[in-house]
Amino acid sequence: MPHIEKAETKRTKDGKPVPSYRVRWTEKARDEHGRPIPFNPGRPDGRAKEVNRQRTFRSKEAAQEYCDELNAQRHKVVAASPSELRKLGDQALGYFAHQYFEGLAGAVKPRYARETEAVYKRYIADAFATRAVASITAADIRRFRADLLSPRPKRSYRPDEPVEMVTLARTTIKPAYDVLRRILDVAVVDGAIPANPVHSVPLGRTTIDADTPEFEPRPLTAEQVGAVTDHIARVQGYPIYALAVTTSAYSGLRAGELAGLNVGDVGLPEVEGRNGFLRVTRTRRAVRGGFETGTPKSKRSRRAVPIDAWLADDLRRYLSEVHPFGNPDHADYDPNAPLFPGRYATGETMPDGLTQDAIRPERAAVVDPEVRRKNGAADRRNATYDPTVTCIRPAPSEGYKWSVPINPGNVADHYFEPALRAVGLPHSRWHDLRHTFAVMSLSAGEHYMQVSKWLGHASYVTTLNVYADYIAENEGGKQAPLTRPLAEPARQQPAPQASNVVPLFGRRLG
Repeated sequence: MPHIEKAETKRTKDGKPVPSYRVRWTEKARDEHGRPIPFNPGRPDGRAKEVNRQRTFRSKEAAQEYCDELNAQRHKVVAASPSELRKLGDQALGYFAHQYFEGLAGAVKPRYARETEAVYKRYIADAFATRAVASITAADIRRFRADLLSPRPKRSYRPDEPVEMVTLARTTIKPAYDVLRRILDVAVVDGAIPANPVHSVPLGRTTIDADTPEFEPRPLTAEQVGAVTDHIARVQGYPIYALAVTTSAYSGLRAGELAGLNVGDVGLPEVEGRNGFLRVTRTRRAVRGGFETGTPKSKRSRRAVPIDAWLADDLRRYLSEVHPFGNPDHADYDPNAPLFPGRYATGETMPDGLTQDAIRPERAAVVDPEVRRKNGAADRRNATYDPTVTCIRPAPSEGYKWSVPINPGNVADHYFEPALRAVGLPHSRWHDLRHTFAVMSLSAGEHYMQVSKWLGHASYVTTLNVYADYIAENEGGKQAPLTRPLAEPARQQPAPQASNVVPLFGRRLG
């Protein structure tokens, strides 16, 4: 039971000492998940450890009010069943968070479950993990919301750097707020609290969107894509990654979908000069220690994306002449091999005879078969890059790791972004290659619902919201001209005409 103690202080008023009042109470000791710690480790369901708490107030009335609040919280919730020894409302929020995370297993993707738990540990656990769930009020939620919206020191890994204050983005604030709401929903369903206090404190869009710039895609033109890929292939010396950039810009695949492509996912016609397709059935994402294979973003993301004939021909030559497992006529053909390879990382153990200095060519490979046959591999980097031909099979010293898929994030940082700067283009993200495909397709007259299907959007409404400005006239864009408003000229009354009718009444006799 909480109780009040009077404590002497050094404060005085009118020459008399002014006391303070402490509220002392005992509560269960809890672990990082908010679960009670057993007094005897051998009996986890037995008596729990207890810790002493106190809080000081300046007036006795405030202390009594807080004491009454603690007493009310202890008797606020009735146990779910008579056999329960602990009241659910006395359980900490971390207890229900643990239940919520356990319930995510099998219902969502493992990546989403991990990211959700990481959000909880970073933004919620310190404030609420050990708090009894019945003691969390709307005022606590308002303070939590204010803390999310307030500027905070930017994380830095160097102690000598000056402190920089930053504000969390909406993509960070909203997930943290939603995770807290869902955890408290579990407590409501279990009967620990009568209502979720988060519902009475809405986050609000205007609160966190006022200073956030509106999302704006930065698509590239066909000429800009050509300049960037030419630089990657000819100057940087990585024609395979130039082909990967071209494939992204002309198929609209997401980064994880491009990394998820295997050799067997490329559908090529039997003869050259005809369209092919890319089959999207999986995604890959770089994680610590390797890659994580998952499913596409939504049901509609499982799709077949058509590719133009020239790109299908480039991919055919790439698979038959470059990829060691891509030629179906060879015995080492492997349809499950990644379509685009990764590279050996700095410090990674490499095969014999391969060093970090040897895997960084400065010029592109010779692409003319005759030059390649006559001059051999030693003269590869002395010829001009031909964008109509993919590339030849790279030497082992070029360091491609064919058993590992491409990491679009690394390619964007080390090849794509430097190429943009080299050709004088502004910063673009790898995802803008997806926007490039959408804009070029819509501008060429493709129907927006067809483009939405190729992009794998869950609804064509998403396509309209993002790319409405690029829809062709005959597909719903601006096509009917409106005339200039002109004042209608004043109508003139017709002049009266002479009549041959002689009136019989009212005639004046002279």
